[in-house]
Formats: sequence, structure tokens, C-alpha cells
Amino acid sequence: MKHFPTTHLLTLTGSPRQRGHAHGESLRRQIRELLLRWKDFLAWTHGVSPRDYIHEFISQTNFTPAIEKWTPGLLDEVRGIAEGAAVDFTDIYAFQLQDEEWWFGQAHKKQPAAAANACSSLAWRGDARHPSLVAQNMDLPDYMHEYQVVLRIQQDGLPGEILIFSVAGLLALNGMNSSPLAIVCNNLSQLNHSARGLPVAFVLRGALEQSSFERARALLNNCPHASGQNYILGSPSQIIDLECSANQVAPYAPDGRTRGVCHTNHPFVNRDLHPGLASPAASPEMIQARVEAQAVNSNTRYQALSTNYNAVEWLNLDPEAVRRLLSLHGSQEHPVCRHPGTPEKWSTLGATIMQLSTPAYLYVCPGPPCTAKFTEFTLCLPSNHQL
Repeated sequence: MKHFPTTHLLTLTGSPRQRGHAHGESLRRQIRELLLRWKDFLAWTHGVSPRDYIHEFISQTNFTPAIEKWTPGLLDEVRGIAEGAAVDFTDIYAFQLQDEEWWFGQAHKKQPAAAANACSSLAWRGDARHPSLVAQNMDLPDYMHEYQVVLRIQQDGLPGEILIFSVAGLLALNGMNSSPLAIVCNNLSQLNHSARGLPVAFVLRGALEQSSFERARALLNNCPHASGQNYILGSPSQIIDLECSANQVAPYAPDGRTRGVCHTNHPFVNRDLHPGLASPAASPEMIQARVEAQAVNSNTRYQALSTNYNAVEWLNLDPEAVRRLLSLHGSQEHPVCRHPGTPEKWSTLGATIMQLSTPAYLYVCPGPPCTAKFTEFTLCLPSNHQL
């Protein structure tokens, strides 16, 4: 697998406020441009003033108590980003709430269907010869292209580090740490949400700040979730898939698959569904049919990914095999690898492949993995670390 230096790397150290300030100051131009593009996208999506819409969104939700309880310090990091970039705190805070804004807009009948047609993820539990792998195509609005970044975070007073794939000004999209563990997430808009839960960007960072797989899993199991998400959490010896919603955390394990999992944007086992999908008289089969009917894009991608995954699973996955899976174009209308320029203005922002070995590696490409070039980043493990 060839690697080409195409993705910007920003190293952040110190206290949360100091890390945020360095993030904002170093990427000030990119953050200011990206916020303007985001507001233009909100205006296009909802047909309202972005300023009024953001005010309505923030005033009708209250994520702060959950953030302060479960991820202390991260609000300070967001304040630091605002200060370093010289932008309004409310704007950069609301920008962290991408998935939460999607369900807020959907609830107000202002959300395009594309919001449920997001990411494709997979993971493989390794063995003595082959390391575990966690990977994802991160599909997001086209306006985010050109602002991809890898953050290397060294927490004040703690060993090891965190590698994160994100965009300028955003806490995290996915990543890995020196435990080593890796985490990716897929939006599940069919599930219940909470206006007082922990937003997904903070869940991701909270998991990556944990010192072990078990602690990260405990956070996912116990925190209140603000939006429906599927999280895949991986370590050198364990892989778990959790479908999370406001009122339920449900482990997902595909029949007949003992070493890996793949997932897109519709739930299989979590039944804490949006009230519009569930009804007391409906059978589980009827409910699943409704879910899949509202997720044609997601189900098509899942079938392509799962079929091809099964074909190579027993041959042992490596990063190149994963890249090929993430590059699938089996369906012209609903491909796993999505290119900019679609009517819904939604495409693959980047692909990440996380190899949980010694040393551990993050492979990142900014854009569709069938054409974009991957960059290799090495994750430094503590000197006393043992797999």
C-alpha cells in the first residue's frame, strides 16, 4: 500500500484550553471559511437565516450538563478554538453538533433525506499474525472538502497520544489512541435522540481519552446519547459494535461472523426507534421493513460491503484489502465510495484505516478512497505498553 503526504497534521499539547487555542490559531483561516460554508449550507438546507436557526437550535437544546459531567475539559477546548480562531463561541460550539443539528432539522421538517445517508464502517479482530483493523468512509456535506485535518493530541500529564481525523475546528470525526484502541461511528437517524444527551463529537473524544478498551466501552454503555449512532470500538484483541440511542445501547453481532463487523446507517438490533417508525401493533419484521424502506441508500451500501467483506474475511484483511472494500462502486446510485457533485451535495469526505499493531498506524485519505492518496501516521505507544 503506497502512502502519499497529502493530509495536514496538527499537533496539540497542553491543557484543554491551550490545545483549543492552538487549534484555532493554527487553522484560523480554514475555520473561518468553513463556518461561512456551513452557514451557507444551513441556509440552503432550511431556507432560513443561519443566525436565527442556530439561535433556535441552541435555545431548544441543553447538552452542556452532559458534556461537563462525561467529558470535563472539552467545553474549555471548544472555547479555546473560538478564541484562537477569533470566532463567536456559539458558532463554533454549534458546529460541534453536526449530527444533533441533523435530527433537530428533521424534527422541524427541514432536513433533506441525505442526512441519513452517511458513513460506511467495518472492523476486523486480529490474531497472532494479523493485527486488528477499524476503518470507515466518512460521508459528509461537500462543503467540508479541503478542510480535512489529522489532529495529534498529547494530553497534559498523561502518557501516549491520540490521533484524530476531523475537519478544521471540529473536535473529532473518528480516531485512535495509544491504548491502542480505535473508534468510528455511523449516524442512525431512525433512533431516538435526546436534547440533553452527550453529542457524538464529545462521545468520540471522551472514548479516545480513556486509558483502556474497557473504560471506553463503559463510557459508551453508560453516557446519555444525544443522537442515534452506531459505534465500532476496536482493540488488538476485541471488536464490539454498539447501536446507541437516547434510551438503549444494543450490541450488534452479525450471524456467522466471529471476527468482524460492518455497518452503515440503519439499525439492526436497537429498537428505541423514532416514534414515526415504531408502533405498538407492529411486529419486529414490520418495523425492520419500515426502517429499511427509509434507508434504501444505507441498506444498499451495507449489502455491498457485507457481501464483499464475507468474501475476503477468511483470507485475513490487510489495509490494502480494506481500501478496496471502502472503494466499492457496486451501485451507481448508492455506492460505498461517494464522489462530490450529487444533487444532495453529500460525498465521502475521507477514508480512515486504523491498524492496531505495535506500532499502531492511522492511514488517511482526504476524499474518496478509490482516487485519493493515503497518508500514513504512526501512533506512539507508551514505552511500557504490551499488546
